[in-house]
Amino acid sequence: MSRPASIVNFERFFWGSMIVGLISTAFSWAEMQATLERSGSAYSMTSVAVALAVFLAIPVAFWYAIARRGNNIVRWIYVIWMGFGVVMTLLSLFDPQNLNGIALGFSLISTALTAASIACLFRADAVAWLTGKAPVDPGIFN
Repeated sequence: MSRPASIVNFERFFWGSMIVGLISTAFSWAEMQATLERSGSAYSMTSVAVALAVFLAIPVAFWYAIARRGNNIVRWIYVIWMGFGVVMTLLSLFDPQNLNGIALGFSLISTALTAASIACLFRADAVAWLTGKAPVDPGIFN
């Protein structure tokens, strides 16, 4: 069975979110470094980069399991994980010490793309593909 349009759109939004998120990180890198130095933390920017790589690998594994393997269980894990991230990003808008300027703008765009990717996973064709059930024709009940 070929992948439905909603899964293809999921991939587009997913990768768009990842790219925009990396751009946001690039714009906030100097600020993160300054904050880390001010705090006197034992962690270095290398530690931050390793943590970033791990936290980038997890969504990529989700993408693979959902878009390429059609795993419905991973879809729900992705929805919960990324949904929590969307909520936390929106709540961070009320924190005056959080991102600002261009980095904040890119972060909000990335969050919107993530929300769009989640929405794609609940379209009828995606649900049918992920669950292995044939979609129901809405006109059948007329």
